Amino acid sequence: MTKKPWLTGLVAAVLFLSACGSLIQAEDYVEDNYAFVNAIQSDAGDNSRAMMYRSDKDIEGTIAELSDIQEPEQIGEKVEGRQVMVYDKEFIILTEDPDNPGSTLVEVAEDEFVRNHYNPGFFTGMFFGAFIGNRFGSGWSQSQATRCARGGCYSGGGGYSSIPSSTTGGRGSGFRGGGPGVGK
Repeated sequence: MTKKPWLTGLVAAVLFLSACGSLIQAEDYVEDNYAFVNAIQSDAGDNSRAMMYRSDKDIEGTIAELSDIQEPEQIGEKVEGRQVMVYDKEFIILTEDPDNPGSTLVEVAEDEFVRNHYNPGFFTGMFFGAFIGNRFGSGWSQSQATRCARGGCYSGGGGYSSIPSSTTGGRGSGFRGGGPGVGK
């Protein structure tokens, strides 16, 4: 019987990969398994973005499902119907879907998008100590709060606290998308 070295190599590779655990990332799982809702592109010149999806599970079920796929670095406390999972290069922000009870809006936002567009107050009560300050730098909270006071900060779930332009109609709603600087 002739040995096939490629078959031995293939079996070794499969065993090695299965020993490494799941290779799928939470972000990829969300993209492949949840309904796409909206894409939000940064207007800060950094090419960062956030992608919005809908899970048919509640927040707790969605967190359990995503944690099984990829363990987050940190999971924030649930506050006012929203909770945050923090990964190496992105945040996954979960919000109770106001239009579909029992469903969850799942926003996958790159670190730079969160740094440049989120109001620091959004994270109040979710994380202990200086987690956000350590992630974005000790002065981020104060400088971002000052910037947000002038308007234009993102409030998660596709909504903005205010936009300093003449096309602000409807921007205060709980779910609205299009991205920073994009009128609807």
